[in-house]
Amino acid sequence: MLAGPTSAGKTDLALALARVFPFEIVCMDSMQIYRELSVGTASPTAAEKAAAPHHLFNAFSVAEPLSCVAYAGHARRVMADIRERGRVPLLVGGTGLYLKALFEGLDELPVTPPALRQRLADLARRRGRPWLHRMLRRLDPDSADALHENDAQRIQRALEVRILSGRSIRELWGRQRHRSQQGSPPLTIGLHVERDLLHRKIRENVEKMLHNGWLDEMRALIETGLAARVLQLGPIGYRDVYRYLAGTLGWEELVSLVTVATRRYAKRQMTWFRKVDYIQWFSFDPGSGYNRNEIVALLKHKLGLASFIEIDHSLN
Repeated sequence: MLAGPTSAGKTDLALALARVFPFEIVCMDSMQIYRELSVGTASPTAAEKAAAPHHLFNAFSVAEPLSCVAYAGHARRVMADIRERGRVPLLVGGTGLYLKALFEGLDELPVTPPALRQRLADLARRRGRPWLHRMLRRLDPDSADALHENDAQRIQRALEVRILSGRSIRELWGRQRHRSQQGSPPLTIGLHVERDLLHRKIRENVEKMLHNGWLDEMRALIETGLAARVLQLGPIGYRDVYRYLAGTLGWEELVSLVTVATRRYAKRQMTWFRKVDYIQWFSFDPGSGYNRNEIVALLKHKLGLASFIEIDHSLN
């Protein structure tokens, strides 16, 4: 598994490893699973998907958002199929909760009565999404700190759990129920990029996405009537792109807002992953990238794949 913050280079490294091992790449990103959110989530391109088998990327619609538990079920089935064909699944992504759902399981959460869900949705419409986030901060500050104020769906779910159970949703997640049928923790490679460099890479990637079709992607969401659903789902940057197209943001402000939001998200990702004790970390070097020879050697040793060809410097 490859884990790490946005813009750390997970896709490039996954493709390099897939040239050495019989890997098939499985999405572990809570927004890259949606077909309508390809450009703004930096999903693998058609060319990248053609270079190695990819699974669950852009496989679902935002019209029917996927829960963590549902994702885990789909991912387990895909991984089992890959193994049955004698190949190896390589999970790639930055959604820590997906990792937990897959390999640790999640505690049962209370079922929300429709009346409560509608009441919170009405409050969000009347008072604005920041009000719901402030309400969550009063009731459950730990969960509020972990969520961006635009992440309406998760903010509302955290509020529902707090109101219904009197406990934090993060507390329930933290009470590990069992290891899933996957058994022991997976071999997980974590990618670390020094903060200032990561910030530069994030800015570059934001500008690249905006120039390479993100605006058109948002226009298509508006035309198909899915924009409201996407804004409720809360992927980073989409609300700002929507405001730019509506004429309420200028270009420089758009780039700045999306960059800052993405940086904050990357920080939250790293805070989550640093608490996972079985991740083996590799640092990015500005001159040479990741030490791919060392990563390949680790994979050969841990996965029993020593018979595979030696990686050469062309992959670095």
